Amino acid sequence: MSRLVVFGDSWPAGVELNPGEKTFGEILHEKLGTQEFINCSQEGTSIDHLLIQLKEYMSRTKFLTDTVVFFITNPIRYMLHQDNEWRTIRPTGDKSHNTKFYYEHLQSDELDNHRANITVLALQKMIQSSETIVKDIYLEGWTKINWTYPGIDKRKFVPKTALEMFQAKMNTSTNELVKYQNNPYIYPNKYHPNQKGHQLIAEELYEFLK
Repeated sequence: MSRLVVFGDSWPAGVELNPGEKTFGEILHEKLGTQEFINCSQEGTSIDHLLIQLKEYMSRTKFLTDTVVFFITNPIRYMLHQDNEWRTIRPTGDKSHNTKFYYEHLQSDELDNHRANITVLALQKMIQSSETIVKDIYLEGWTKINWTYPGIDKRKFVPKTALEMFQAKMNTSTNELVKYQNNPYIYPNKYHPNQKGHQLIAEELYEFLK
């Protein structure tokens, strides 16, 4: 059985799509003609969560997986383990003590870049150890990370980020997209792709895989 699996945050999860509309993973699944599609993405997750998502997927399946797609969110988000679950903190999120302390005293661009690089290194190592996953590809959302750590196979990265595909605007003070921007691939949504945006991402992924 041929299978496509997608990992990531709210973008691949399809947040702000209307009922009946399809995520880019679903559209790509149809274009590739795979027999099964599984969406492991979760709203509000960090780049570190990709490892948890992949670990859980690999632990519960022994079926052949033709392609996995990892959507790389902004590494400024940070993962912590609290109350027996993995959680995310971000600069635009809650105003808890943990969030305030991390962004005032610990977070830096250098640390974000380091975490992104070691996450992808670990993902690619996990894929290499798998006997069932054939191909892995990576799509950056609205950042442009400097992938410099030895061992990262940069040939697996889609050349354009989703931000570049959309030619969308960033709010540099929040490290998020500009809210409610008049962009044909986002409008009328707040932060997330509309159906046209998901269609464009699916087309770019399909061309890359070809």
